[in-house]
Amino acid sequence: MTPREKILSIGVGSVLVLSGCQYLFSKYRTAVAQRETRIAALDQQLFEARDKDLQGAMADRQIGDYMVRSLPSDPQEARAQYTRWLYDSMKDASVSFVNSMPVGNLYDRYNFKVTGKTDARGWLEFLHAFYSKDYLHSISELNIRPSREGDLAVDLTIDVIALKAAPADAVGPEWKSPQVGDFQVYADAILNRNFFSGPNQAPRFTSPDRLALEVGKSGSVRVTAEDAEKHAVGYELVGEAPEGLQFDPRSGEIRWQPEQVGRYSLTVKATDSGYPPKSTERRFELAVVEPPPPPAPREAPPGFDESTQTVLTALVQGSGDWTAWMKVRTRGTTLKLKPGDAFEVGTLSGKVVEVNAKYVVLEIDGKQFELRPAGILSEAAKAAAP
Repeated sequence: MTPREKILSIGVGSVLVLSGCQYLFSKYRTAVAQRETRIAALDQQLFEARDKDLQGAMADRQIGDYMVRSLPSDPQEARAQYTRWLYDSMKDASVSFVNSMPVGNLYDRYNFKVTGKTDARGWLEFLHAFYSKDYLHSISELNIRPSREGDLAVDLTIDVIALKAAPADAVGPEWKSPQVGDFQVYADAILNRNFFSGPNQAPRFTSPDRLALEVGKSGSVRVTAEDAEKHAVGYELVGEAPEGLQFDPRSGEIRWQPEQVGRYSLTVKATDSGYPPKSTERRFELAVVEPPPPPAPREAPPGFDESTQTVLTALVQGSGDWTAWMKVRTRGTTLKLKPGDAFEVGTLSGKVVEVNAKYVVLEIDGKQFELRPAGILSEAAKAAAP
């Protein structure tokens, strides 16, 4: 065999080996995928089986719960037991059996009619007893109307179930339904309810928690509260109050003349006039403090300065001398001043030094200045000041 034939044989053999390896790997991967798919299918079957077992256990538990709440399977015993219970639950009532109807092979449905008269509390007591007694029963029809005597005339139809698998002498549930609480709570939710608006909300205090009065002085402070429904709000002191303190329950005003400095605690209750009334309480601190010091005396503001309204209106020559005419507008008068004359206008006082045809020379506090026609006395004096 030539070298070329050897190389060709090795190449063909390598290709065959690689092809075989690829085929074996493909077979292995397919087997693994099939195995994983099978495992997933078995897991799903196991999950479904467990789910069915759980549903079955829950159904058994539910059936067991229904069994102890069912009327006896014996028709005569079922009618007698439920009739006795209705008479015991609603006084002065007439109970009549209407009919019964089988529903497949599961249960019989009994229909009862109850008529009677009662008051609001008696009716609530019956409803509380009805829903507390955990029979498989429900009120299918209900008619309540006021009677001429002032009480309530009640007509209702009740459906109750007896499972065919229940014992013939079953005694019914001997516990109260967990969904129904104490009678007072049950009644309050119905009697203390406003059918024409939402639930009444308690008022909220709006005044600060700290109130202050001055010692030795009769004073007053107020606690205030607002109601969301705009009902009227009344106030009440809870507990004891300091001696001499007066409290107005209508306005919440506290009036007192404390005799010593200190801090006092007051608890106030605010109650609205809604239905039913709602209340809220808050503790306030009443601080008795020293009165503030008297304010410092204020200096009286200076009066109006007439020099600001005094104007040189004219320079007049007569008999050889010049005269300065200064008009005080606030007075409506004119000062006629010659050299050597003294003057006092507003806050300025001085003397006339010289008067000529152009200006007048004035001297105030040893300082001389000129005042020309139409000039204002205060401005000229201010301009001359250092």
